[in-house]
Amino acid sequence: MKAGKEKKETQDQGKQKSKAKKIASGVVTGLLVIILVFCVFVVIQVKTAKRPNLFGYGVYTVVSGSMVPTLEVGDVIIIKAVKDGSELQKGDIITFNGKGDFAGKVVTHRIVSDGVVDGKITTCGDANYGIVDKTPIGPEDVIGKYVRTSAVMTFIYSAFRSKVGFALIVFVPLLVLLIVQVVNFARACKMDKDGKPESESQDPAGAVKEKEEEIKRKAIEEYIASRKRIEEAQKKRKKD
Repeated sequence: MKAGKEKKETQDQGKQKSKAKKIASGVVTGLLVIILVFCVFVVIQVKTAKRPNLFGYGVYTVVSGSMVPTLEVGDVIIIKAVKDGSELQKGDIITFNGKGDFAGKVVTHRIVSDGVVDGKITTCGDANYGIVDKTPIGPEDVIGKYVRTSAVMTFIYSAFRSKVGFALIVFVPLLVLLIVQVVNFARACKMDKDGKPESESQDPAGAVKEKEEEIKRKAIEEYIASRKRIEEAQKKRKKD
């Protein structure tokens, strides 16, 4: 009975450890997938976004030094779409479709006029503050208003542009995912027909111990039976 109880406790402990490993593996896999998806999302948004499309927000990257020191080259900024020109005020940083010298380009500059004046917005870069852009824009040219610079997105986008960073962000998580899947596959291959891990169904040390206990039990039973036979024979001789 004691041996059977110990065996059951060992099996229960093994099941708990196996369950904990599965949960840990699932958590790691989930986190890696989320990180990869987020990284890909950032790169796609920076490369392809033309208008804020995520709940009215969008991400853009700064490609020139016209807004230094407020915005550095390579910064990934978050902008929010504006409904109309009444939301724009002097001092706001806006991202817009450029005109004149900036025609065909997406520009991020600061408003220096008192918002929209006679249907026009005058802008300039902080690096050349006081030297206004030659061609004013209209409210319809505004893509969105600057909200903040994202340090996390800036790091991810910068990393993707370098070979080492790309390897760290993409290949390392993929390698970890591959290792986790290989380990899970190998563990599944060790399952026996009843769905129990091989470690639980094939335990050489436990089998030997159980066999020894069985031999001892049989020896004790045989000894008790022989003692009873001797006692019965002695009683019979006394009666005779």
